[in-house]
Amino acid sequence: MKRGTMILLVASLVANVFLVGLIGGTVWHWTHDRGMGFRGGWRMRVAESLPPPQRQALRQTIHDAFRQAMPRLRESGAARAEAARLFVQPQFDANAINAKLDQARASDMQFRTELEHRVIQFSSTLPQDQRQKMAEALKDGPFRNGPPRHHPPH
Repeated sequence: MKRGTMILLVASLVANVFLVGLIGGTVWHWTHDRGMGFRGGWRMRVAESLPPPQRQALRQTIHDAFRQAMPRLRESGAARAEAARLFVQPQFDANAINAKLDQARASDMQFRTELEHRVIQFSSTLPQDQRQKMAEALKDGPFRNGPPRHHPPH
């Protein structure tokens, strides 16, 4: 086998292993890390603030959002992997690297937006007292800064 072909094969193998690891790591973080999935963080606190039937419905809503977003999350991981590959090339192309990272970030933000919209849509079906409990849990997530505070005039 020619040396160039062997180098290309090894580079392809390394890039694919990196990509699989990146996607696997992302999925693991979304399902196991604090703040991700249902094992901790604001999503867990929001679900736990609801009665069992609504809790299960919210979990299903979030699960469906993740399932539908998997192709986009894979594309985001692939863009990050490509940025990492470009980063170590002999010809450093900052614009190409930034473009790949911008692509990944835009995809991530699109998913976050869709997830938050689904949670809000789900919340519209709940009575006000349950939304009040959810709002407390959402302070560690989408509502982290809380409502604006009005200070009395001096």
